[in-house]
Amino acid sequence: MSLSRVKPSAKVSSKCLSRKQRLSSKGRGFTLIEVLVSIAIFATLSMAAYQVVNQVQRSNEISIERSARLNQLQRSLVILDNDFRQMAARQFRTDGEEASSKLILLKEYLLDSDSVGIMFTRLGWHNPQQQFPRGEVTKVGYRIKEETLERVWWRYPDTPAGQQGVMTPLLDDVESLEFEFYDGSRWGKEWQTDKSLPKAVRLKLTLKDYGEIERVYLTPSGTLDQADDSSSSEDSNG
Repeated sequence: MSLSRVKPSAKVSSKCLSRKQRLSSKGRGFTLIEVLVSIAIFATLSMAAYQVVNQVQRSNEISIERSARLNQLQRSLVILDNDFRQMAARQFRTDGEEASSKLILLKEYLLDSDSVGIMFTRLGWHNPQQQFPRGEVTKVGYRIKEETLERVWWRYPDTPAGQQGVMTPLLDDVESLEFEFYDGSRWGKEWQTDKSLPKAVRLKLTLKDYGEIERVYLTPSGTLDQADDSSSSEDSNG
């Protein structure tokens, strides 16, 4: 009889012990290693997410910068096109000096340029009913200052001493600016013909990002003598 009483009590005690073990294991919490592993996993996921977001933001910034740069380049080329394609066969005065026999001035450090500078007159600057204090023929020039292509213009082609032109920065990161002139048979780096325009002008821009950009402009070529002869004949016919 004693053995039959002992067995149930042993079963009860074993059940109580297993229940206590389960309760103690449930209330035990995380160990330090488990916490560190969780933190490491969270940090890795956070770093990966940050890199993805940062890469997206950087790609967007690069896209905006390249778009702005391309717009700047296109705008500069449009201005250059308008000026060089409308060259005028007209002499001009600078700083109150006598009119130059050259219709295109090109030399080193012209207009206080860091390298080569160029200056000429152009047509096509419309002034309807003379509403603005300027003519329709203007004098323009180009120069390089601190790796920036700048346009300089004056309201009139003949300027007195001390009158400064209006400077407009066009394009930055410019490494070099070169010009060549076509006389009808060959290209040359200088234009020495008096009172005459070349048949064409070749412009070479070297940029840090886009490399070399070349433009060729056909000019309304002619000489002042031809223009004077035609105008005088028209006057005589009239």
